[in-house]
Amino acid sequence: MYDKFDSANHLRPEFSKSKFQELTGSDLGWELLEPINIATDNEESELELSTRLSPGQKALYFIWYLDAQVTNGGFIQFYWNGYRKYIEPILTGLKLIGDNAMYELVKKVDIEYLANQDKFLEQQELDDWEPLYDQLTQFEEFDEIYYEQNDESMSLLEKYARRNPEEFVTLID
Repeated sequence: MYDKFDSANHLRPEFSKSKFQELTGSDLGWELLEPINIATDNEESELELSTRLSPGQKALYFIWYLDAQVTNGGFIQFYWNGYRKYIEPILTGLKLIGDNAMYELVKKVDIEYLANQDKFLEQQELDDWEPLYDQLTQFEEFDEIYYEQNDESMSLLEKYARRNPEEFVTLID
């Protein structure tokens, strides 16, 4: 669903070369993500917007969703808040940046979610996610692995962006 790329309509804002070289880690990621967020705020549907994003931009955008949810409330929060619809572009992005460990983790977590989807549905009917944390302890283990691997994932994302700046921005002096 999010795999199309219209290179003729690529969202590639101008970005200072010096800023690109100076920023590191999540600071660089956030600056590269900000134009995408602004475009989303301008009422362009996410699906339409994604056609304007290069594979690297998609990786950044969708992996950021995963990171924001998991670091806030774990994988249970990710699924509770309806982010499973992004599993495929997240996996594609992880593969693109060469993050095999996180790719395998996310696949395992998704299999576990599918095996317990009925519990999520039951709790959603009750509008109470709290019991999921007690019932589905495997997710806590997955969360811990995620936290341990997170820095490496962010590092791989940054390395990818540095090797492929043209996928993200037009560098200017």
